[in-house]
Amino acid sequence: MPIPKSAVIVGGSVSGLLQGLQLKRQGADVILLEQDPSSDRHSHESGLAIGPAVLEMLEKYDAKARPATIPAPNLSIAWRQRPRALNFNWNQKMTNWACLYLILRANFDGKVSETMPEPPVPKETDGTVEYRAGKRVTGVKFVEEKDIMVVDYVDVTSGEQDSVSADVVIGADGVHSTIRKVMKVPTRKEYSGYIAWRGTVPERLLSQKTIEEFMNRLNLCIMKGTYMVSYHIPSETGNIEPGNRLINWVWYFVVPEGSDEMNTIFTDVNGKLHPNTVPHGKIKPDIWSQHVARHISQMTPHLAEVVTKTERPFVTKVWEAEAAASTFYDGRLVLVGDAFTGFRSHMGMASEQAARHCAQMNRFWHGEITHKEREREARAYAKRFLLLNRAIGFTGLGMVWQLCKLSLDYMVLTIKDRLGFL
Repeated sequence: MPIPKSAVIVGGSVSGLLQGLQLKRQGADVILLEQDPSSDRHSHESGLAIGPAVLEMLEKYDAKARPATIPAPNLSIAWRQRPRALNFNWNQKMTNWACLYLILRANFDGKVSETMPEPPVPKETDGTVEYRAGKRVTGVKFVEEKDIMVVDYVDVTSGEQDSVSADVVIGADGVHSTIRKVMKVPTRKEYSGYIAWRGTVPERLLSQKTIEEFMNRLNLCIMKGTYMVSYHIPSETGNIEPGNRLINWVWYFVVPEGSDEMNTIFTDVNGKLHPNTVPHGKIKPDIWSQHVARHISQMTPHLAEVVTKTERPFVTKVWEAEAAASTFYDGRLVLVGDAFTGFRSHMGMASEQAARHCAQMNRFWHGEITHKEREREARAYAKRFLLLNRAIGFTGLGMVWQLCKLSLDYMVLTIKDRLGFL
């Protein structure tokens, strides 16, 4: 299948933007449908790791070559109040979700922001693009007599219904994918058994000693039955200068699904029970303060300072999802990124999977691999990182039995992969 002349992308986050930008740069006309009605998607002030596939995509398609990462060449593990009990060489680059998103938006549809106040001018060979916010997909079908895909959607604000057609459809709408549901794709989706408290703190609010403690490293702090990971990220505008950066942290904590504790944590200040995430400013202050008070005695002093100076934490359930297939209608509809496989968030590598899927699609369109080969490659990577993310979580949370069982699962996966049974 050659490079399509037109495409509909469902999902306007990093995965969808990477796919859309790649197609635009190769001359395809792209319409992107995003369910969130906001023209400015809110960052959860969260960090993520940038792997080689993402860097390659940015080098290839980011016309401004905007630097947006902070290196973390070291990994330090703290055992409760003992800082840097273990140290390792590490080779990771960290960024701010919003910064990466705005760089991609500037290149995709020319969005102006503080991060990219002067978006790149479209190239003569670029296709036309459109980012349609507030559009929820309600149906998708292949019209055989016209050899075209049709996507039905509804405006989430006005309720107006419409449709759009294209050569291909790419589902990139995340772990809770709507297009996956519309297509009734068999999917294993499950709550991990734990939640993630998250937040960021500007460097200017922290002591110099604490800033230095977190500099140039990824920090893990293992406590009794819980653990935290923290690291520097750029500001939302992409500022990477000392004094203007943020320290991002994620705190994993076991909470049974459907328990009174779960309902209490996910009921916000207005009494609304959230199914997945309680956003910034909505967590009940007493719930957060009680949680911190129960565990702060186990933290290193520097980590305690970071947590207590976080003004607007948020909390989310940790999920994983795995679709049974990613290719439909003979390659005219493809699931990518978290819509295909959603990892637990321990490694922060969802964007890397999304970029790898872009590279795989590009190889397919240029006749280097078949869709069957592309899907096998994507599935092998996904299954491996599903297990690796679980392993990190089980280790940090002290789940020894689950970790032992997982080791066996990984051995079986490796054997299946080498024998070509994935």
